[in-house]
Amino acid sequence: MNSPVEDCIVIGAGLSGLAAARTLQSAGLEVLLLDKGRRVGGRMASRHFEGAHFDYGAQFFTARDPEFRRVVDGFLGTDVAAPWFDREGETRYCSPLGMNALPQSLAEGLRVACGVTVAAVRRDQNLWRIVTEEGEEYSTEVLVVTTPVPQALALLELSEQARNDLSTIEYHRCVAILAVLAGESAIPAPGFLRIAQEPLQTLADNRQKGLDGEMTGVTILAGPAFSLLHWETVKEEAAKLLLAAAAPWLGSPVTHWRYHRWRYSQPVQTFDARCYGIEGGPPLVLAGDAFGGPRVEGAFLSGVAAANWLLER
Repeated sequence: MNSPVEDCIVIGAGLSGLAAARTLQSAGLEVLLLDKGRRVGGRMASRHFEGAHFDYGAQFFTARDPEFRRVVDGFLGTDVAAPWFDREGETRYCSPLGMNALPQSLAEGLRVACGVTVAAVRRDQNLWRIVTEEGEEYSTEVLVVTTPVPQALALLELSEQARNDLSTIEYHRCVAILAVLAGESAIPAPGFLRIAQEPLQTLADNRQKGLDGEMTGVTILAGPAFSLLHWETVKEEAAKLLLAAAAPWLGSPVTHWRYHRWRYSQPVQTFDARCYGIEGGPPLVLAGDAFGGPRVEGAFLSGVAAANWLLER
């Protein structure tokens, strides 16, 4: 039996996918988002364990662009967005409920199917056919793909020109340690340090940041060189190295820790446009922070640009 044909499907419910879906829905299209994660947000990820609350992907966001600034202003005064600290005259914002609160809020009113892993995408005349690992099939007239570009290239049958254009995009990997402390950390206010000296990249005290939790939770993000070198290292060994390197700033014994790997943590080589649209068949456009710039707001603006590209067709 043929699946219903959707006006538009967005693969990936990170900030780019959510921004694209909201823009398209506002223009009157019926949009369905598919995401392999348990919840929306991608690297805007938060979790609780052992009495501590952590952001373990993106740690903050800026609001330089007027369009994204309007979104952030709409959430100020709530637990979704609040100023955290200023650096070089620019405010860094966070979410007191955890960074996942912003994408969760943007997903309200959208049709989102989480836990759906796309296995294949093929063009069928004027439609896109999508098959999932769970055996479900979807059809759509318009497709937006906001996964990391290497994943998009593995799914899509693209021209040699498109593959050449997109193959220059590269990402750093990142190993993250979520450490629960027996007492307060030694990270100075406001609770964020950019070390940028291997093996460490950043340290963040989530309680100083304003996240709830009985215990202090520190997020340790490794540098790209360490993350690549130790990508396959047994997690206990990698964690031991990172906790030892971070010890001067921890200030209290570590009682528990968790380990997470981000294969596509941050684009290091980006594309010089906000999105990448492909014509000559059913509309297809790629978006994400590899197009908008390696920031939260860059991802959002890329999603908006992708939606506008489609609406102009």
